[in-house]
Amino acid sequence: MKRPIPLCRWMFAAIAGTLLGNCLAVAHADDAELRRLLHGPDRCDHVIGLLLRHGVNNNANPAATVNAFHPYGPVAIPAAELGDLQLESIARHADTTGCGPSFDLVIKNCSTRDVCGAHVTLVGLLGRILPTSPNVTAKLDSVPAGQAIQVTLTLPIESLAMGNLNGQIIGLNRVLVVVDSYDQFMESDEANNLRSYELAALPLAAAVVTEVTESAAAVSPETTTPDPTTDASSQSAQPSSPSDIGGGFSSPDLRTAIDQFTDNAPSP
Repeated sequence: MKRPIPLCRWMFAAIAGTLLGNCLAVAHADDAELRRLLHGPDRCDHVIGLLLRHGVNNNANPAATVNAFHPYGPVAIPAAELGDLQLESIARHADTTGCGPSFDLVIKNCSTRDVCGAHVTLVGLLGRILPTSPNVTAKLDSVPAGQAIQVTLTLPIESLAMGNLNGQIIGLNRVLVVVDSYDQFMESDEANNLRSYELAALPLAAAVVTEVTESAAAVSPETTTPDPTTDASSQSAQPSSPSDIGGGFSSPDLRTAIDQFTDNAPSP
């Protein structure tokens, strides 16, 4: 008759197997590319999962310490060390013919460390969200600690034709913004990453107008070149002798000399 294996041996084997599996497991912090390969680049299934978990337009008060699980074992992380990514503002661009709607998003990093490689997803909505709802995802290369960056996202042009109302094509009427849309980073407030807005309530982005001031070219003073023909005619018009001035006998000295010559002339 076989002796039953004690329960402690089973427990030891289970714990040893778990530890060995954790040591051999590979931790993947970024599975965004895997999701794109499995589901395609045009789907937003990852956003629906976050909606079911955190809701929308919510905020969560962080605990003093967050207990997290890692392939190498559980760890306790102070909430002050986690930081948080949050959406500061959103504005829409004016409509452009032949292009989908564009939006300016300002995302702030409320932490003491730079965040690199996070993703933000923008979804256009008309009614309920679907895995095939028009969306766009952008990767944030780096968000400096304590600072905010602006990113411009443009939805596909299909977002302007999402429904039909009495034969009239209608587009999106709401947008959903999801920060850290692939849930790659642990944050002190995960719930504030999902924000929904009415399209009509969004402010228009300020248009950047570049003014080009053209300075008038400096005009140099014109130098008048004397005309030789004019000079010659003017010189010829000038009197050549004093007798030409005033009709001949206007000079007193000349008149006196003539009178003396007349007086000394012999009479006939």
